[in-house]
Amino acid sequence: MKYIINILVIVVMTGCIGTSQSNQQSAADSHAIDSLAFMCKERGNVKDDAGDKQGAIEDYTKAIEINPNYVTAYYNRAIVKSSMGNKKGAIKDYTKVIELDSLKSGAYYGRGNARAFLGDKKGGIADLTKVIELDPKDVDAYVNRGVMKCEIGDFEGEISDYRLAIKNHCKPDANLYNNLGRALYDLERFKESAEAYGEGIKYFPKDYRLYYGRGLARKRTGDKRGACEDWMKSSELGCIQANMLLPLCEEYIKEKNDSLKREKETANKIE
Repeated sequence: MKYIINILVIVVMTGCIGTSQSNQQSAADSHAIDSLAFMCKERGNVKDDAGDKQGAIEDYTKAIEINPNYVTAYYNRAIVKSSMGNKKGAIKDYTKVIELDSLKSGAYYGRGNARAFLGDKKGGIADLTKVIELDPKDVDAYVNRGVMKCEIGDFEGEISDYRLAIKNHCKPDANLYNNLGRALYDLERFKESAEAYGEGIKYFPKDYRLYYGRGLARKRTGDKRGACEDWMKSSELGCIQANMLLPLCEEYIKEKNDSLKREKETANKIE
C-alpha cells in the first residue's frame, strides 16, 4: 500500500511540474504578444506625431491584430481617424474602447463629438453627459454639450450647462464665458450677458472676444460709454470687428483724447 501511495505522489508531482511549466510558457507567450503590440502602438504614435496619419493607422491596426483587446490602440486609432475626417470609423473604434473599458471618459467625449459632427446631436449629448458623470470638472464636455443643445434649439439647456461648469468649479475657460455671454445676448438678456463677459475678462484679460461681446451687450443696455471702452480695448487686442465699430465712438474717443491731453498739460505744469 505504501508503495502504491508513493507512486501516486510521484505522478501527482509530475503533473504539477508539467502544469507549472505550461503556465510559465503561457505567461511568456502573453508577455511577448503584449510587447509586440506595444511596439506597434508606439511606432504608430511616432508616425502620428510626424504627420503620417495613414502610417499611424496601419501600425495601430497591427497592434490590434496582435492583441484584439488593446484599448489604447483602438483609442489612438479613433483619434487619428477622426482627425482625417473618418468620423464613422472613429465612432466604431471609440465604441470598441467603451466595450473594453466603460470608464474611459475620453472615448465618450470623442464619440460624442463625432456623432454630433455627423448630425446625431442627441447621441452626442448623451455621450457628453456620460463624460460629465465620470468627470464633473471636464469643462470641454460642458462647453461642447452646451453648443450641441444650442444647435437643437435648447437655449436654456445651453446656458444651464455653461453655468453648471462654473458652479462645479471647472478650470476657467475663455470659450465657456464667451459662449455664455453670447447665449444670454441671443435671448436678449443683455445685463446678464455683460456680466458673463465681465467674469470671463477677470480670468482672460487679453481675450478680445470677451471685450467685443461685452461691448455689444453694454450698448444694448444703454451704456454707450462702457461699450466704447470695451470696443477700444478689443480693437487694441486685435479684433477687426471691434475696430469697425469705433466710428460709433468718435465722440467718446474725442473726450478721452481731450482728457489725456489735459492730464498731460497738468503734469507738465507741476514739473
